[in-house]
Amino acid sequence: MRRAIRRERRGQNKTGVASVTDEAKSFGRGLGRVVSGYDFVVVVLVVLLSLFGIAMVFSAGYYQTINSADPNPTYYLFRQALWVASGLFIMLIVANIDYHIYMKVSTVILLGSVGLLTAVILTSSTVGGAQRGLGVIGVTPSEFCKVAMIVFTSCYLIKDPSNIRSLKGLAVLLVVMGLHFFLIVAQPNLSTAIVLVAIMISIMLVAGLNYLFLALPLGGAVAGYFYIITAKVPEHWYTRITSFQDPFADRQGTGYQVTQGLIALGNGGLKGLGFGRSVAKTLYLPDPQNDFILAVLGEELGYIGFIVLMLVYIILLCRLFMVALKAKDRLGFYLATGVGVMLGLQVIINVAVVTSSMPATGITLPFISYGGTSMWSFMIAMGIALNVSRKRGPVKR
Repeated sequence: MRRAIRRERRGQNKTGVASVTDEAKSFGRGLGRVVSGYDFVVVVLVVLLSLFGIAMVFSAGYYQTINSADPNPTYYLFRQALWVASGLFIMLIVANIDYHIYMKVSTVILLGSVGLLTAVILTSSTVGGAQRGLGVIGVTPSEFCKVAMIVFTSCYLIKDPSNIRSLKGLAVLLVVMGLHFFLIVAQPNLSTAIVLVAIMISIMLVAGLNYLFLALPLGGAVAGYFYIITAKVPEHWYTRITSFQDPFADRQGTGYQVTQGLIALGNGGLKGLGFGRSVAKTLYLPDPQNDFILAVLGEELGYIGFIVLMLVYIILLCRLFMVALKAKDRLGFYLATGVGVMLGLQVIINVAVVTSSMPATGITLPFISYGGTSMWSFMIAMGIALNVSRKRGPVKR
């Protein structure tokens, strides 16, 4: 009798375990169907960078929030967490949209991009000498325009591959490029305009653009540089170009932010002062949670933390280019290449600005700097790359 009871109990336990196991396996299969085929490394790195960004934004902006008129220590923490959570959700949605559908809506995307930039000029108020947000919404359209131009340029070159070799075909791209450049520069936001142009040119190059055509934009850039240096107009660009060469010459004026960033990096040394212990963020460095968050990171985590972050970016960049090389067709190849160039350029420019290797610009550090528009634009871009990674195969030449 006792043996029968023990056998019955063992059977019940096995049934219970099997039931839980089956449910877990069923959930795993369901989740697997949702994320099946994604480049897992890209997903993990994006999530890690975003979570790390939440921590750094909280640390960088903490002192500023507790010394404001309405102290709220968790203000930047919860807002950045909201941007990240919504951004990851957007990335998942975009990752499940077949990238070939962009061929049908590329013209609409172009018109929307131009319309948003025009709306900024017409409706946005000037804050700090620049127009960035769209009215009271606070969205920065120029961030989304970078992704829009990745999509439009890629689709345009796929619809008629001969466009890259004909003057007529190139003229359309040059007009689109020039229109976006001047609309963004008019805000003024030269750095974002340069990144957008560089993204479009990079896609054109991998599509087979003759290198001789680069003479036009490069010649224009050189001419513009010498014009600003000699004519000293626009004044704010002239001061930025000259001040980065020796920011300590006017450390309380035009070179203030850069010098504070350099002091923070030097103060951190090899190992850093420790998380949350930055001195620069205590009202020395203006808006430390934004473009110069790398200076706070270097001071708190040292050169070791700085190098580790750069290695993560390099790995992510390599994975994006691997996605491009393994894309099923040339459209996927162009799209993933554009996303990789967008990420790489912004990281390089942000690091160069903080280390005074180039004039100060308003370029954010991807996934780390505070801000919803930048976060969403990069999440959309990563979603596009992830969808390309789900349809891998040899690139059709």
